[in-house]
Amino acid sequence: METLLKNGHIVSSKEIIIGDLLIKEGKIDKIGDNINAPGAEEIDCTNKYILPGIIDAHVHFRSPGYEEEEDWETGSSAALAGGVTTVFDMPNTNPKTVTLKALDQKKALAKKKSHVNFRFFMGATGDNIEEINKAGDDVIGVKVYMGQTTGQTVKDDGMEKLLKNLFEQTNKVIAVHAEDEEMIEKRMEIYRDENSPEIHSLIRNDAVAFTATKKAVHLAKKYRGRLHICHLSTKKEVELLRKYKDITCEVAPHHLFFTVAEYAKQGNFVKVNPPIRSQNDVDALWEGLLDGTINIIATDHAPHLRKDKETGYWQAPAGMPGVEFVLPLMLDSVNKGRITLKDIIRLMCEGPARIYGLHKKGFLKEGFDADIVIIDMDIKREIRNEDVVSKCGWTPYAGRILQGWPVMTFVRGNLLVENGKIVSGQTGAEVPIGT
Repeated sequence: METLLKNGHIVSSKEIIIGDLLIKEGKIDKIGDNINAPGAEEIDCTNKYILPGIIDAHVHFRSPGYEEEEDWETGSSAALAGGVTTVFDMPNTNPKTVTLKALDQKKALAKKKSHVNFRFFMGATGDNIEEINKAGDDVIGVKVYMGQTTGQTVKDDGMEKLLKNLFEQTNKVIAVHAEDEEMIEKRMEIYRDENSPEIHSLIRNDAVAFTATKKAVHLAKKYRGRLHICHLSTKKEVELLRKYKDITCEVAPHHLFFTVAEYAKQGNFVKVNPPIRSQNDVDALWEGLLDGTINIIATDHAPHLRKDKETGYWQAPAGMPGVEFVLPLMLDSVNKGRITLKDIIRLMCEGPARIYGLHKKGFLKEGFDADIVIIDMDIKREIRNEDVVSKCGWTPYAGRILQGWPVMTFVRGNLLVENGKIVSGQTGAEVPIGT
């Protein structure tokens, strides 16, 4: 079956043109003016924008092992509802994704349940490089945790030795959670008698992140590795990475939209690693987005149950959901004049496709996969917890009224979401690598 999108604003990082887009056999068959396609289902996109499907390069869909919080059915449904068509899942599941066996187990679950396209990171343990290399293109990248966080996967072998071996022995992207372990432990002792969520940003202060990022950058340059810094959160990190164009990095929406003032409103519900920061840090992150220092936006979608977040500070897990609302948050920012639609395509579609070498993803080009999201920049809607698709059933963005929402989401040419409702079944698949 063919689908013809008529009279839409077709968006890339370079330009916005008004035209038609023909979908045929899961691919973008033709882009142009006044396309004639007898028998095709026509969708009028007048005054709407046609974007490549969003690629979220950092999610935790919790399966296997933590399905009470999320699984591939609910996580991918939440992604679809938000216009996300491809996700990269992180290794801190149970069992941890540090072996080929665990990787195959996770892949089987995703193939069975996912509505969106997917890829997987393997975690580095210090002694599993052979497993990582055996996995070949089944692995999109290697995740390294420099500081303790949910799902710690790095053993205490010495961070320089670990990163040196990875940089020298594998050609994968090494994606680093950059927080300094020794500094965290010392600062935990300082605040161990306090139980307020606000101390989270004091324990893991900006120096904790900057020190680890600086160390990772030094080792990447020394050993000529492919380094990617996850969830950048501080002004100091932005200023450092501005000097190194060959090192890539990402920012999560919670670091763009929350400051430490949010603890007073939401407490542990905004506890996340690395933590939310000051307004100066937030402003620097936005500046880094606009000047190209930050390469992609990735959510670090990490849902937890309400009951677990409602415990004391020391017991509450770190992390929050994000995949469902990252695109509306950014579209609202476009309407507010803070960023452009072309920037969004660069940061949320083309950027991750380039960094990770995805095959025919991230761009609206003839011959590319028809992963497409249609958006209406005029729709205003309040985010409500009762509407959340993610299994956790809550979002830290509840109560915000956003202007600009996805209205249709296609995965490989199949219309799966219309006006916020899933209208078709599972079509997700593993994304191939290469041109």
